[in-house]
Amino acid sequence: MQVTFDQIGIEANFMGYVAPKPGWYIAPHCHQQYELHFITKGRGINWLDKDQFELMPQMVYMAPPGEMHEQRSDLQDPMEILFLPFSITGLGQELPHIHGIYPLIQKELQTILQLQQNVGGHQIFRVQLRIIELIWTIISPLVELKDQEVEKITDVGFIGSRQIVEQALLYIQDHKLANPALAEIARHCHISPRHLSRIFAETMHMTVNAFIQQERFLWACRELQQTDSTIDELSEALNLGSKQYFCHWFKRYSSKSPAVYRKES
Repeated sequence: MQVTFDQIGIEANFMGYVAPKPGWYIAPHCHQQYELHFITKGRGINWLDKDQFELMPQMVYMAPPGEMHEQRSDLQDPMEILFLPFSITGLGQELPHIHGIYPLIQKELQTILQLQQNVGGHQIFRVQLRIIELIWTIISPLVELKDQEVEKITDVGFIGSRQIVEQALLYIQDHKLANPALAEIARHCHISPRHLSRIFAETMHMTVNAFIQQERFLWACRELQQTDSTIDELSEALNLGSKQYFCHWFKRYSSKSPAVYRKES
């Protein structure tokens, strides 16, 4: 998922986890993206080409793209790491190194990890939004917007937009079978349809209607795979009017008929 704040776009999809086993070792490697490393327990060492430094609880270290490094966990006080790969666009410069203590984010890290492990696939967007918000919290003091001085950008507009989009997404999840209209969703979010359309497209990189149809199609796919519901029943549930129109609608997204899709699943 990518979220855009002004002209700065952040893309991230998951949080990785390295368990605190004594003496674990990660061989020299580099990343194609930026990667934030959060040390939540224990101690270890991070080696760079010409340097090394100790890793300890509540520390955050950011590996920039192309940087070669290796890591080892302590034998007596094994290290636990949560890591976030991400990419960023719209910057006028490379992000500087991050290597410091951030004690106030530990609770959010654990919340994100628990959500990621327990939410269903259709709710993963909520985790991704929180991941991107956390990344923004760490890097925003270092971001230089084009034609502006380096400053910490307040999160008010970003969080406000994120919360509105999350509210819209939850409403869509609860009402997707009824194929809700943009105006209906906007009314639920207490904003204008035009404003919702703009911030939804900026956050999700698709229109509201495209997302609704994607969710309806994924629901139909799951029903075809996991239930014995007839085409008529699925068509009625999706308010598509007829078996013939459901087949036409389904093939627009899958290039297969519902019967063929069910047989091959």
